[in-house]
Amino acid sequence: MNLNRRTIVIFVSILLILFYGFSREVKKGKFKNIDFAVTVKIQDRMPSSESGRIDEFWEDIGFFASPMVSTVFVMALSVWSFIKAKGFKKKIAVFLIPLAFGLLTLAEVYGKNVVHHPAPPFFMLKNPTTIFPKYYVNEQYSYPSGHAARAVFVAIVASSVMLQASGKNKRKKQIILLVALAYVVLVSLGKIYLGQHWLSDVIGGMLLGVVSGLLIMVKL
Repeated sequence: MNLNRRTIVIFVSILLILFYGFSREVKKGKFKNIDFAVTVKIQDRMPSSESGRIDEFWEDIGFFASPMVSTVFVMALSVWSFIKAKGFKKKIAVFLIPLAFGLLTLAEVYGKNVVHHPAPPFFMLKNPTTIFPKYYVNEQYSYPSGHAARAVFVAIVASSVMLQASGKNKRKKQIILLVALAYVVLVSLGKIYLGQHWLSDVIGGMLLGVVSGLLIMVKL
């Protein structure tokens, strides 16, 4: 996607400053009440079933934004883009995709080790099958949400590549954008509903995903 480099640099810089400022506020605990209230409302209003199929549905959606699946997808997309790219410079630019994804992962790890934002308490987990039962606050830090970050990154990169391939077909472009947006919304909503992340975690993850995604859009 052809975008003005200066515009991208300015926008990315603004988002990084916003992420830094937002992270500081999260670390201070400024969003605790909002996080708790949003999680409770989403869990109360979301349809449920005794069989737990609703929970499994949200788990399955989040699976596609998991570290392993996202990594495989990014590598496959990189290989496909490399094959389709014409010219030496275009092929070299494709390596920005895994590089940006790697930087996103490092930023996620850094955030979890610096912000120290406790994950939702155990009693809020909807499907705690992989967590040892304990009825006190889970001390694992959850900021920023890696699932939200990866979902946004994959949506931006994949939609950018597909938009180019769609040519001038406006209908296809609209469908691609809607699917990408729906994917991000469902993954993010699912993480909050399942009690695995707070709203602030998701917002922080989205900011990281947008920044890392925009870094490579200039070359795609």
